Amino acid sequence: MDVIVTENVTKTYRVGVGRARVREMIPPPLDRAFRRLFRKWWIRDTFNALEDVTLSVEGGSSLGIVGHNGAGKTTLLRVIAGVTAPTAGSVGVSARIAALIDALVGFHPDLTGRENIYLLGAMHGFGRRAMAPRIERILEFAEIGDMADTPVKRFSAGMTARLGFATITALDVEALLVDEVLAVGDASFQRKCINWLDEYRRDGGTLLFVSHNLSLVRNMTERVVWLDHGRVIADGSTSDVLAQYARAMERREADHRPIHKKKEAKKAMLAQGMQRWGAGGARVDEVHMEEPTNGGTELNVAITYEATGIDEAVFCLAFVDEEGREIGASASPPVSINGDRGGIRCTIRLPFRSGIYFPIVAILGPDGVIRDRWKLDRAVVVERGNGEQLADFGPVDLPAGWSTREHEQEDG
Repeated sequence: MDVIVTENVTKTYRVGVGRARVREMIPPPLDRAFRRLFRKWWIRDTFNALEDVTLSVEGGSSLGIVGHNGAGKTTLLRVIAGVTAPTAGSVGVSARIAALIDALVGFHPDLTGRENIYLLGAMHGFGRRAMAPRIERILEFAEIGDMADTPVKRFSAGMTARLGFATITALDVEALLVDEVLAVGDASFQRKCINWLDEYRRDGGTLLFVSHNLSLVRNMTERVVWLDHGRVIADGSTSDVLAQYARAMERREADHRPIHKKKEAKKAMLAQGMQRWGAGGARVDEVHMEEPTNGGTELNVAITYEATGIDEAVFCLAFVDEEGREIGASASPPVSINGDRGGIRCTIRLPFRSGIYFPIVAILGPDGVIRDRWKLDRAVVVERGNGEQLADFGPVDLPAGWSTREHEQEDG
């Protein structure tokens, strides 16, 4: 039975002020008449955060929602949770629902942690008498018992997220909406939350899960909806949709033209932050990757570069998995740099199991200093048909020889 159904949901927001103020002052039902009579004026300076979104979620299932920043993921959860109303279309929810969309939503900074638990419970329909026996369980889960009677404005972002998540765990809801809140907090608490979500799913809870962590989406959900500029691009099994999404990310990255001017390159490196950094003197100009061949075990990569401050370099190709863990690297022998521009090719055998991996390309000078290190947004999608039962043991297949040996007992 479907517990959440959206039909042709559109959510329109206005940009800026000015005309928007006049339109907002028109009361219903006159606003609908104005929308029909003066459509061009009415839709001016607007954009659709969601557009004709239709989906259904079966009770007891887990649905992941992926997409780039601004794709409409959070807006969809807000519409389903009733935080905001759709501009058009309908939303049906036939289950007791709770949403953890923002760690700060529902918290008053001047109230203590204990008082905010009662407040958040009241927002979900639980009175003070119903919340009282749950307080100690919430504080124990959040691990902030010594700060329970301190105003929340003195909490760190991680402590606030822990309190919000812990309160949601005690509400015994039938459907849970989670939006990227697991990105806040330390690693041990994240594991604790993930373990609770696993148990929640096993007990028949319905989960809608938004995250940029594709590994977490892969492990937590059985079905994925991919949103792009408010529209549903794909809806299907987790493995199929994540592979499509990862390839689209690669095409999107490939559409960016290489930067040839040093000042522009420096600005781009600063803008990309930890995605790209280095001491300078050499720069990766463009990277071309072919689809993995030989059953997903071999990858051909072509790198073009520009070097002005060194005459010898070592090129590295490394990979990180969906969780951002660095898996390993392959390094070239020292390469002589002749001229300002050049290219190098690499054919690498991939020991990876099926999954999504992101390459890192780096240039090191002869002194070992990293001149340019670039973590690409484009993805390498590995799809293999063997060894999938070992996915929980890590992403890498370790080559080894195995044999059996019969042991015979000696007669005494």
